Amino acid sequence: MNYVPKALLAVGVGLALTSPVSAADMPLKVVLDWAFEGPQAMWSAAAKSGCFQEKKLDVSIDRGFGSGDTISKVAAGSYDIGVADFGSIVAYNAKHPNNPLVATFIVSDRSSASVNVLKSSGIGSPKALEGKRIADTQGEASRVLFPAFAKENGIDPGKISWVNVSVNLRQASVVRGQADAAAGHILTVVNGLRALGVKREDIFSMPFAEYGVDVPGNAVIAKPAWAEAHPQQMRDFLSCTVAGIKTTISDPQAAIASLKQYNSMLDADYEAEHLEFATQVAVLTPHVKQNGLSNIDPGRLNRSIEQISEALGVERPPTSQVFTADYLPPQSELSIATP
Repeated sequence: MNYVPKALLAVGVGLALTSPVSAADMPLKVVLDWAFEGPQAMWSAAAKSGCFQEKKLDVSIDRGFGSGDTISKVAAGSYDIGVADFGSIVAYNAKHPNNPLVATFIVSDRSSASVNVLKSSGIGSPKALEGKRIADTQGEASRVLFPAFAKENGIDPGKISWVNVSVNLRQASVVRGQADAAAGHILTVVNGLRALGVKREDIFSMPFAEYGVDVPGNAVIAKPAWAEAHPQQMRDFLSCTVAGIKTTISDPQAAIASLKQYNSMLDADYEAEHLEFATQVAVLTPHVKQNGLSNIDPGRLNRSIEQISEALGVERPPTSQVFTADYLPPQSELSIATP
């Protein structure tokens, strides 16, 4: 799908999000890609709606610490379901063909991966990043996808110096002059810089999606064996996911209100802005408006996997190993009613 809004905003947000249960409900452990912030409101909205309880799912949802961490936890069996960046899933499956993960639902039709700089740096194009320092944490989605971004824009990856920092220090590294750019979810980085006193008009962003890397963003993931063993639970969870997404679109204020229960540090107005950006830029794209949620075009799906694999220099994993539509709700549920 990211945002480090207020310095340590999510450090204290370790609360698990749970739904009311009965003795017959099936336990289901879920880990997000990031903290309980605006873009994650779909999950709190789904829990608040009673959908999980109605489907007899005892759902516990924990915050995440980036796609790489989430993928590791789901692959290890610590969680049944996760939310992670599509590019990171492709990269993981290419390196672990005997223990793959499969995306069962595309949450973000468009990736929010990006590189961001201060305009005062003089960097005004992707090529100008050569010889510069980019701050990011290892395994973060934008860093994983960077080779594809570099290939599409004629960047020599060998001329990039990576500054390894935790996600909450990326923006500070740029402001302090310890790095020339910060890679990451565009809104996370931009708002992180704004929180440090940088004006939006003083930031130059390079969204990968606008520079030749048109791949999906966040997706719901699971082990294939787990999904096959629990097909109804997988379908029901995705049905509630759709309900949560629709709430963020039709009633974003209610979605944010549901989120605040699990994040005592939440700035409702700030996160509402974050949610609006994520919805309009990554989730409710023209394609989704026309075709519904998670209805990815097969040609685009194959191109995305090929582009990512080629850029990373790894063997292309089979498409069926990366994404399956077997557990999607009916098209009538996936369709989005827009004005």
